[in-house]
Amino acid sequence: MAKPLRGLSDVSQKQAITELVAASIVAIYPDDLELAISLSDAMRDQTDIHIQEAWRARARQKQH
Repeated sequence: MAKPLRGLSDVSQKQAITELVAASIVAIYPDDLELAISLSDAMRDQTDIHIQEAWRARARQKQH
């Protein structure tokens, strides 16, 4: 999956990833918009947590 994304612009990469995630969520909850949106929100929150942790880890590495 990563190889085909390399040739795309940053914006196109983000678009492709969001389309893949959206298709996955709709496959999980094909008949329930509320649950689909809830899963999307939870994934976004979890992504934010991972980014914050990576940022903190990088800051700790720079201190040493």
